[in-house]
Amino acid sequence: MGSCPYTSVLQAFYSLVLTYISKDATDGISSVPNLNDGATYDFIIVGAGSAGCVLANRLSEVADYSVLLIEAGGEEPYETNVPAFVFNLFGSAIDWNYTAEPQIRACGGQRCPFARGKTLGGTSSINSLVYNRGNPLDYDAWEKQGNPGWSYKDVLPYFKKSENNLDPFFANDTKFHSTGGYLSVSQFPYEDRYTQAIFDASTEVGFKPVDFNSDHVSGVMRLQATQENGKRMSTNLAFLKPIRNKRENLHIATGVRVTKLLIHAHNKTAYGVQYVSENQRNRTGKVFASREVILSAGAFNSPQILLLSGIGPEVTLKKLEIPVIQNSKVGYNLQDHYTDPGIRFKMTNTQNITKSQLEILPGALKYIRPKRTGPWSCTATSQIDINYQSTFVNKSIEYPDIQINFFPNSTCGEGTNPFVYYDIINFIPILLRPKSRGLVTINTTDPFSHPIIYTNYFNASQDIDTVLEASKVAHQLANTTAFQKVGLVLDTTYEPTRSQIETGSNPFWKQTPVEFMYSICHPCGTCKMGPDSDPDAVVDAQLKVYGIANLRVVDASIMPTITSGNLNAGVIMIAEKAADLIKKSHS
Repeated sequence: MGSCPYTSVLQAFYSLVLTYISKDATDGISSVPNLNDGATYDFIIVGAGSAGCVLANRLSEVADYSVLLIEAGGEEPYETNVPAFVFNLFGSAIDWNYTAEPQIRACGGQRCPFARGKTLGGTSSINSLVYNRGNPLDYDAWEKQGNPGWSYKDVLPYFKKSENNLDPFFANDTKFHSTGGYLSVSQFPYEDRYTQAIFDASTEVGFKPVDFNSDHVSGVMRLQATQENGKRMSTNLAFLKPIRNKRENLHIATGVRVTKLLIHAHNKTAYGVQYVSENQRNRTGKVFASREVILSAGAFNSPQILLLSGIGPEVTLKKLEIPVIQNSKVGYNLQDHYTDPGIRFKMTNTQNITKSQLEILPGALKYIRPKRTGPWSCTATSQIDINYQSTFVNKSIEYPDIQINFFPNSTCGEGTNPFVYYDIINFIPILLRPKSRGLVTINTTDPFSHPIIYTNYFNASQDIDTVLEASKVAHQLANTTAFQKVGLVLDTTYEPTRSQIETGSNPFWKQTPVEFMYSICHPCGTCKMGPDSDPDAVVDAQLKVYGIANLRVVDASIMPTITSGNLNAGVIMIAEKAADLIKKSHS
């Protein structure tokens, strides 16, 4: 480990800075009203994450609709505003802190952690801010699987509906981008010399600069992010904050966990939810929906709530003595973007990390409002991505299957300092369309127990071959003039092999904390959308749950196949489209 002599002093300063900027996330936000037990609303939305906040905004546009948004977490805290603090939020009080069951090929046999936001804004409040819609072919594939209305030409207007693109270059491309939406999107306002070197080295080895949110996506990009002038734009800040004190028909309840859906057994119709207070578990109650209940609790919590309510695999429910209302493949088809960490680039300047620590003070001063510049306004080297097409993809189509990210790290190990001060850059080849599938299930009727997660990473042999092939890009970058100029040197000490992946035996995986190193935290697919002829489908193309009236699922869990990009943009699109589907149903 490197020497980090200033850590304790700077931690105290860091805490003071957090206190100073604490107003940013709470300005103009009123206290949350108590949930009125026994009340009836037109729509109940369960989960105020990337989808739930969008739905709450769009449905409450109709003055005649009364809308209740229920969130287990609380108000979004001030730390979420700062892009550089992104990984400080993993494992915090606003993270559900889920972990997967240990499996040999995943996380070196340890439990893989899954960061999931437990706050208004959900995971959009703690993610890496990337705005990446994926490949147009992803959505065309959804339609070909029997989901009419979900092709790229059908969903593109919904991506644009949300977007307020602040970069003139992209905003002028009206075919793929737009302005005036609730969600501010732009490239980060700051870039250090190593980030610039990664971009230059990528072009030097042949990757062309592209826009990942267009129809030509193979190449390198300075990522667009859900941020405005160096401040995160979660779906809470983008979609809820502007309207929550202005629309009397929108009610928001925080610190409330939905434990069960209320369903009439005789006609299989959802009519409300049962809930309990997060902090006072003797406080329980029920609220009712006259039109629909909408699950937007995410790829883990939505299936958990369905299972607890009697919707899911019959064999699972009977073991737990849960009355079976609908036998369904809830929890199956789990997909995620994941990787095999090991290759790193080191900086030849061994004093870099000590120097970086001393830069925390000027970095904070540059960021303090209203300036919001400097390293705290970005995510360092991870704001550069390469879309790489392996030999396993048909070369006649543009369909990259690897996304290469450059994750900054420190020889000081984990701490609470912003991660933009670093002396190591991890080369992260991410599987965009893995063949492996996992499972989410439950083994208890206790709604406060975590769902059981089986990732099944690298179960498909091709996933191993694909991710290993991408390693050659690291070797190409190491030989570029751009890397040599700034002193970035390839460290292949722990470069993974097929045998190590199959046995989980790479020593790097055993000695390194597994956070941020395997899963990219993009779980989806556990309430699969598909036609009624698909035995694995849980919802139809209208996102209605098969066999249950007045119940929909609107979140990442409905994705039949994972998209080739960070999921947040796709989930927001799903919610935008779902809002129109719902309005049309109740026009």
